[in-house]
Amino acid sequence: MPAASPNEKTIVIVGLGKIGSLYAGCYGQAGHRIVTVDIGNGADWDRVARVPNPSGIDAWVVATPTATHLSVVEEILRQQPDARILLEKPACYPDELAGLGRTVRRFPRARIIVNDVYSHSEAVRRFATSVRKLGEFDPIRKITVEFTKNRELDVANGRFVDTQYGEAGYEGFHMLSILRSILPADQYRRYLRTIPSAVTAEMRVRTSVAGLPEVELYTSSNGAIAFPELAGFAFPEAVSRDFITPAVIPYGSEFRYRFADVELQSGQHVTLVFEPFYGTEPDHKNIHAVHIRDSAPARHFLIAVNHFKEALLTQLNLLRHLGEGTSVVRPAEHRFLAALGSAMFTGTFPQTTENEKFARIGSET
Repeated sequence: MPAASPNEKTIVIVGLGKIGSLYAGCYGQAGHRIVTVDIGNGADWDRVARVPNPSGIDAWVVATPTATHLSVVEEILRQQPDARILLEKPACYPDELAGLGRTVRRFPRARIIVNDVYSHSEAVRRFATSVRKLGEFDPIRKITVEFTKNRELDVANGRFVDTQYGEAGYEGFHMLSILRSILPADQYRRYLRTIPSAVTAEMRVRTSVAGLPEVELYTSSNGAIAFPELAGFAFPEAVSRDFITPAVIPYGSEFRYRFADVELQSGQHVTLVFEPFYGTEPDHKNIHAVHIRDSAPARHFLIAVNHFKEALLTQLNLLRHLGEGTSVVRPAEHRFLAALGSAMFTGTFPQTTENEKFARIGSET
């Protein structure tokens, strides 16, 4: 048997659904040794406790349903108290956040990161850099982020539906990652503490308050497009005709309308458009674009990257170098999105109180 590469890691994937299989494929292609755990799906083991030699495991991935995350993390830490864990989002349900905090405190050598794809995307970094450079002389007036897809066929085929975070559980964490990349840290913390001026059932969230740019987040899982005028220009004519002009993505379509737009005080726009070559390029999912427009001259550049793979490899490296007891869970974001989910169901946005916070679970942002 050939000797293992010095860079090869042993990674245990817990949960072999759609997302867990993507993790296994990404890390396997990168040359790592993959061990799988699932009660079905032909995994190597059916329980975490059966995985041999836990001290020799370099990283764990938890990609099981959200309702099981906390129990799986606890089971892993009982087997390996200093485990490095990459936890699929959301970290847990809102009423379990305090329990997750207690678990982290019981295992002070553990390292946990909640998967945050867009924080590690080259496309988002290039976009944020452009915004920051222009913003030095031309302040931000409004930020609009839309992530729309028709998920009705996915649901009909049994895809998981988040019953607690609601619509926010699909794309909310991604949209917050982009917003976090644009706003200064103090403004972003203030945004998460601010009650939105409006929240609608399909998750259209407007925030307008002195001292912050106007922010509008929108996501729809039934394909209703809210802002065709902000990114429609970036797509091929056939896509505009079939999806963007009618402002609806039909049942069964794989098209995704995802963008982030920053309007500056001068009227200039910086727009990040994901997958603008849908229907014309075989690898369209890995090509993204940043447009700086309504200026002279307009500027456009492309970023060719698989940001899911990029993020997984980057976070594996981060886990390797994190000190013991370091976790990045972002509980403030979880609480904010849980409040959005509640507002969509009840029409009331609950206020976060100080006693909901807990210590030693990573940055509040």
